[in-house]
Amino acid sequence: MNSYSIFAIVLTVAYLIYYAVIVAHDLYGKKKMSKTSEEVFDLGEPEEEESIAVSDSETGFSIGEDKYETEGTATASPETPGGEAETPDTTQEKFERLKAKAEERMEETAPYLSDARTADEMYKAMISRGRIENRPEMMWKPIQDRL
Repeated sequence: MNSYSIFAIVLTVAYLIYYAVIVAHDLYGKKKMSKTSEEVFDLGEPEEEESIAVSDSETGFSIGEDKYETEGTATASPETPGGEAETPDTTQEKFERLKAKAEERMEETAPYLSDARTADEMYKAMISRGRIENRPEMMWKPIQDRL
């Protein structure tokens, strides 16, 4: 036997004895009653709290006796003054008006790419090495040429 084998056997036996003593101590040793470092505060009886009424109205809301007015437009029900429900035409007209207001505030932009290609066209260009029908030929440099 070489010295490494003897060392490994002695170390293994030492570990087995050490862990056996630790397990036996945990199972059969005296349980220590440790004193906790927690503080306990006596708060007495909890006080009863009164609930406060909160109500909502068309012009605002109130919390208890305090009343608050809110600004803003009230959301009307989808009925016209005549008592009948709105038709899709009036809803479409509202949409068109909102769309026109939004378009007035939009800025004019110029297209960034004059000859943009879709993902399918780019895939076809990769397969055909830059040549796509009815389009100018793309300059194509495979990466293997640089290596």
